[in-house]
Amino acid sequence: MSLTRYAPLKYVRQYARLTASMAAVLLWLSGCYFPASFNADIELSRNGFYKMTFDGYVVDLGLYDQLARGELKPDTKNTRERIQATLTDFQRDSATKEISYYGQGAFKVLWTRSGDMVKSKFVTFVRRNEKMLSITYDPKDYTMTVRGTVLGAADRERLTNMGVGMQGVLRVQTDAPVISHNATRTVAKGDVKIYEWTIQSLNDPAPQMVVRLR
Repeated sequence: MSLTRYAPLKYVRQYARLTASMAAVLLWLSGCYFPASFNADIELSRNGFYKMTFDGYVVDLGLYDQLARGELKPDTKNTRERIQATLTDFQRDSATKEISYYGQGAFKVLWTRSGDMVKSKFVTFVRRNEKMLSITYDPKDYTMTVRGTVLGAADRERLTNMGVGMQGVLRVQTDAPVISHNATRTVAKGDVKIYEWTIQSLNDPAPQMVVRLR
């Protein structure tokens, strides 16, 4: 499938002056990544094999926050070190095929991983504590569950106050029986169905799908 590329700065808007209430979330920002704009594709087979691809822009919220508030200047040693730290963090993962710094704390990322969910049990982009996009296998009932980023009301408010939004498309292609899903669109192609989620804001429901292995 072709991947549509989004311009992230439309969804990472200019940051307003930090209020006293925002100071309380600085710890929350530390080390957090957020998918600002993206195209993601997942293939799930009835035998348990998977392929997950993320092509888009990820915001390092801590770096973005410091740049927006003027704690870091765009072209300084400290900023370059922070950028390199994020690049290195992604590059530790062999699934990261391409990564580059775009600006304003945003990074262009191409990430892809494939394997056997029956053996892996759990796979996530970009790491376990981020869970932007994950697949879980439950051997008790032979199901695979796809989940997108789940945001609580407080997190949505924090991101909105920062000027960070989200837009993207997730497609899941599978020949396995689908138990449940909340996709916005489905397309049948023979024995294979494609489920598509179009995400336009932070308030859209998180993608979720459950399929059963045969």
